[in-house]
Amino acid sequence: MQKSLYQGIKSFFAGSADQSRQTGVDTSTGVNISNTNFSGFSNGSYTRLVAVANTTLDSGISVTGTYSIMKDHDTGGDADVSGVSTDQNDLVFSGAFGTFAFGNTPSAGTMMHHRATTIPPTAEPDGAVIAHFYTAGAGTYGAHDEAGYANDAMKIRYQSNIYEGFSLGISYAPNLNADTENGSATDQNGCSAADTTGHKCYQDLTDLVISYSTEMDGIGIGATYGYQTGNVSVEPTAGSITGYNDLEGHIYTASLSYGGATIQYKHNDMEDSGVAETTEDAGNIEGSALCGVYAIGNFSIGACDVETSYSETGQTIDNESTTRLVGLGYNLGGGVNLEAAYAMIEEKDNGVDDTDVDLVITKLSFGF
Repeated sequence: MQKSLYQGIKSFFAGSADQSRQTGVDTSTGVNISNTNFSGFSNGSYTRLVAVANTTLDSGISVTGTYSIMKDHDTGGDADVSGVSTDQNDLVFSGAFGTFAFGNTPSAGTMMHHRATTIPPTAEPDGAVIAHFYTAGAGTYGAHDEAGYANDAMKIRYQSNIYEGFSLGISYAPNLNADTENGSATDQNGCSAADTTGHKCYQDLTDLVISYSTEMDGIGIGATYGYQTGNVSVEPTAGSITGYNDLEGHIYTASLSYGGATIQYKHNDMEDSGVAETTEDAGNIEGSALCGVYAIGNFSIGACDVETSYSETGQTIDNESTTRLVGLGYNLGGGVNLEAAYAMIEEKDNGVDDTDVDLVITKLSFGF
């Protein structure tokens, strides 16, 4: 018997930012800087309509097909959601063997790691909507998310069923930039140097995750470990060949919950992945997030601290970024939520402030 249903979400944001440092310049001087201001409204990056169909084969295997139509992107509009895994188009086969998924589908890590940055009200800074309201620095500051997180490149994923609290997941993406942002016949060797060092162009990206969860005396405990490998293409430059380091990533996450309180931690260590082989002193790409939320009745309050770092060649001080956020939420009922957050963002390049921003955002969403 085949069943079909439609579901979706609409979300809208309003924001206002006070940016005192932009691209390393004090905005109050007005010298060599436009002091851009994006305060106002944003339609975010979540709005979508999702069609889901399910059937059961004669063998008893359940088959689910999901197709998402993402806000403006699918109708020739803006590209905020290009290549994001919520722009889903996949088939999932489930049974006693576990679950296999194929198509434009999330990676094993996206599905299984405890994603600390999603739990405060507004789901920021994970959703990156706060970035709609200020100008980020042009440097490299590290990464708190692993390669391929929330990317909808074509892939195959397997997740085991849970046995005594343990589960295993693995996904394989032949070409990370063969996502909905690019054509299906994308030339992997045509990646730019910026895309390569930005971890957007790995081939044969394998994402392995081991998860454990249990409950003791009402306390929920969870932990994951992830290991990633991937290959990079070579980039011709000025008649020569520049090589880049292959991907090797280690991801650790943990979660504790009790009653309405949840606290989660995540650490991402990518070593010198994607860095040019000629820059031996560069790399050490790392990032950590510690976030928590407490919900009582229709109210919720949460906070998040995210820190990243990167060792840039020829510099004595690591580049760094810090994002601190406090959020409040109220569930109006019927799938409607009203949330707000205050965030402080700093980015430093070799010890010099590139970016310094204070901002406030509000979010109105309706899930149906």
